[in-house]
Amino acid sequence: MAPNPANGRKVFFLYPNALVKEMIKDFIRHEYEVYAVDDHISVKSLLKKYQNTILFINIEERLKEAEWDAYIKGILSDPDSKGTGIGVFTYFDRSKALTEKYLLELGVSCGFIRLKTDIKLCKEIILKTLEANEAKGKRRFVRGICNPRVDTFNLFVGGSRYNGRLLDVSIAGFAGAFNEAPPKVEAGQVLTDIQIVLRGGRFSLDGQIIRIDRRKNDSDLFIILFKPDKMIPDIRNRIHDFITTCLQSSIEQELRH
Repeated sequence: MAPNPANGRKVFFLYPNALVKEMIKDFIRHEYEVYAVDDHISVKSLLKKYQNTILFINIEERLKEAEWDAYIKGILSDPDSKGTGIGVFTYFDRSKALTEKYLLELGVSCGFIRLKTDIKLCKEIILKTLEANEAKGKRRFVRGICNPRVDTFNLFVGGSRYNGRLLDVSIAGFAGAFNEAPPKVEAGQVLTDIQIVLRGGRFSLDGQIIRIDRRKNDSDLFIILFKPDKMIPDIRNRIHDFITTCLQSSIEQELRH
């Protein structure tokens, strides 16, 4: 799949431990599209399908040093994955010579990170690496793809309640379709007390319709932006946790097929 710089870059962490998985949640809160992967063989198919990705490798897992060397060389020499930005992370003190080998000889462009140092500093280093490598592209917010059967919204228009299905959501807003659309609704209209239900969890926000995509043979698609004044930290975290779950589930499903 040819990369579109505007869409940003997918970021994979290969063999992350529990500590790194918690860091991944923070990276998603910073609006990066990040995944955890536990298979160094199958992740190669993702690097080829989604070219120009970023891969952080835990070099303490599964393979020996020489095998990791060959693995990294293989990715960077393959025409279908050579655009991958690779970083490595380790939990142990490593020699300067080993660090230089990865950075200078193997051409690892996204850093050699020692996780024994301050975790806050490690996060900052990785965030700066993602920023320097334009991992967000022009996209400001990362989205979670919803399950319309269980992820829903409802709101009042003209004194009547209308229910709808969520298609995707970010902290900026959502795309959705009404089960039965209100008779009078248009772009620019302000909506109050929108009840959002994500996997059974419910919260309320105000919003504004910014676009309606009219569809002849299907329900119209509504793009609604949230009003930021009600976007309290708890709601923001709940949406980001939902997005984290969506991203991880999607990549695991893809790897199974």
